[in-house]
Amino acid sequence: MPSRILWVDDEIEYLEPQVLHLTQRGFEVLTARHPAEALDLLKAQNPDLLIVDEHMPGMDGIELVRQVKRLYPYLPVVMVTKDEEERLMELAVGVEIADFLIKPIKPQQLLSTCKRLLEKGPLLQQEAIEAYQRDFRRLSLKIAMGPSLEEWLEVYRDLVRWDMTLEKVDAPELKEILDGQRSEANQLFCRFFVQHYLDWVHSTQRPMLSPDVLPRLFLPYLGGTAEPTVLLLLDGMRYDQWRILAELLAPTYVVAEEHLFFSILPTATQYARNSLFSGLFPLEIAQRFPRYWADDDEEGGKNLFEEEFFNDLLYRHKMPLKVGYVKVIRPEEGKELVQTLPQLVRQHEVLLFIFNFLDLMAHTRVQMDILKELAANDTAFRSVTRAWLENSAFLQVLKQLPSYTSRVFLTTDHGFVQVRRPIKVLGDRETTTNLRYKQGRNLNYDRSEKGVFHLRKPEEGRLPRATASSTYLFALEDHFLVYPTNYNEYVRLYRDSYQHGGVSLEEIVVPFVRLEPKR
Repeated sequence: MPSRILWVDDEIEYLEPQVLHLTQRGFEVLTARHPAEALDLLKAQNPDLLIVDEHMPGMDGIELVRQVKRLYPYLPVVMVTKDEEERLMELAVGVEIADFLIKPIKPQQLLSTCKRLLEKGPLLQQEAIEAYQRDFRRLSLKIAMGPSLEEWLEVYRDLVRWDMTLEKVDAPELKEILDGQRSEANQLFCRFFVQHYLDWVHSTQRPMLSPDVLPRLFLPYLGGTAEPTVLLLLDGMRYDQWRILAELLAPTYVVAEEHLFFSILPTATQYARNSLFSGLFPLEIAQRFPRYWADDDEEGGKNLFEEEFFNDLLYRHKMPLKVGYVKVIRPEEGKELVQTLPQLVRQHEVLLFIFNFLDLMAHTRVQMDILKELAANDTAFRSVTRAWLENSAFLQVLKQLPSYTSRVFLTTDHGFVQVRRPIKVLGDRETTTNLRYKQGRNLNYDRSEKGVFHLRKPEEGRLPRATASSTYLFALEDHFLVYPTNYNEYVRLYRDSYQHGGVSLEEIVVPFVRLEPKR
């Protein structure tokens, strides 16, 4: 099957000789005069390569590439320009332009560029290495300068993108440099987050936190149509795992919107997921639903009432809709959901599907040596994630949904981080056992330790107290909290495990996505 090229130029008629040259060499070439036409063709034809003219009326080439990369981050792009200005080259790094062609375009140069980009191999590996080397200074400078709120989200996107790019090439020295950049970014992000978090939770002008997500991004799409609106939550899905899923969904969906939001503290399912579905902070949930909320030290399930919390959210927003709720923990529950999906979409106006696999896998990894081997680091963990996704009921449901609705949303409650550095913590026997946060009385640790955030007044973080003197302790970066009893044994057991509950880019910054089925 020939490779398909989409060429966008408002004067495409003057490029017929070049188009013919590519066609004669075995490529299929589609053409578009306007960016809007190009975006439609991208959705309909799924080309393998995009060639874009820099100067076009209405929308220039750089802006078109930005929009394309949001939807198709892996699509290679060639920019056609009249000059080699340094300004254009700097802009191109930010939008991942693969190569440039200088007008007038020479047929042999055009053919060489297309063959290089469409025939994956050592040349593409070298290009990825060189691209990261070019982008290293820009990214390092942005991290060192102290990014703004929006810039932190872009920094994290860039770090994930380069991590996933460099894992495909044989360049361990660059991977080590990137790991250093990510470590520095996490250190500065944790400082930034801790400095602002308590102000954010009490401000109406805050960045989007867990309780803000559904009111802002989901509820406005409810009602007004015979189609049901579906929200799928994949517990513990980090941004890099979402990028894997986005690639698997590319034949079925267009990513219409991708937002990053901040999970609340603790970044633990009991707190973050309940906050997401209720549109409330944990303190308000405990006050409004005292019979449903269970503190860390109390018996019983902590995540049993998401459906009730969501129905209350609809009630507060005066949206009386029929809600269907399915939680998938075991494989047989996933198979049952696939079989009953047609009935569910007919009977409900809103559907909530929760899949717990990723979070369970992260926790189970501690006890199973085979999982430790299979998911030894982030690269390996992504590989396991892809293997599960490709064969999961979760992906089957997503692929079936376009037959019933065009309103599909995807999100998570928190991410997780691989922990490496222990911090010794003392507490009474009622202190919680989570490795990334502790709630309890008389929490003691080395006060010179920079790897913790101690919230002495839980109400300042809009968190409930288990007792009148309870405080919260959160681990920062890749630290984890360990009791002195059997300290060395627990350090050995949990070092390099994946945990959540604390503050790190991987745990805090998570996606909310609106998907549009391809027609």
